[in-house]
Amino acid sequence: MFFILSKILAFFLSPIWWITVLLLAYLIFKKHKRRKLFFMAAICLLLVFSNQLLLYKVSGWWEGELKNPDEIGYYDGIILLGGFSNYQSEAQRMRFMQSGDRLFQAVELYKKGKAQYFIFTGGSGRVLVREKREGEYLKDYLKLLGIPQDSTLVEWKSRNTHENAVETVKLLAAKNMEQGKYLLVTSGFHMKRALGCFKNEGIDVVPYTADPLQSSIAPDFWDAINPSASALGTWELLFREWVGYAVYKIRGYV
Repeated sequence: MFFILSKILAFFLSPIWWITVLLLAYLIFKKHKRRKLFFMAAICLLLVFSNQLLLYKVSGWWEGELKNPDEIGYYDGIILLGGFSNYQSEAQRMRFMQSGDRLFQAVELYKKGKAQYFIFTGGSGRVLVREKREGEYLKDYLKLLGIPQDSTLVEWKSRNTHENAVETVKLLAAKNMEQGKYLLVTSGFHMKRALGCFKNEGIDVVPYTADPLQSSIAPDFWDAINPSASALGTWELLFREWVGYAVYKIRGYV
């Protein structure tokens, strides 16, 4: 029930949805005495959430700084969270999304000898699963990238961050590796919740942020005054994550 409710709630956490509703109200309630307020509120939301400088500042505050991979010490394993790819059944191939940076950062760490094991956790976040789960096809892809199978641990039962942590504990327990120290790799906007979940399950993890929302170069004057459609869409990720973190906090997951 919690999984389904979280999907329903996420639908309403989009500034684009809020702006659309306000504009529809402006068009529908033509005789309402405060009709103009709907239009003004929609324009204000559009200007605020399409501002690149504001998004840059807020995302940087939430995500924190990136780490230099060459300054990372040695760990028992790298734990990589899924949610960055899907499987195209007709073409029999993987498709990477923007968060694919998670995988590439984790592979770089492993190739540089920063850990003994490469651990992947992720199934499917869909309510109705009709496709291959992420861990099922990623296991073969890791082998293709040159990561030895005897150094790879993969699970594909989990559907959310809490379950990622729970299922990872089971993987580690099967290898008597619960007491190890691990690098946790996931997207910047998602790191605080992931870190809380894994620590709550008793896993000693250190964050290694990938796929940051904050751009590598600070917006200049023209960026700051020029509305951005991508910035408008990115806020939805942050709102969903903040609500998700709050819900996890209430439920005792973090």
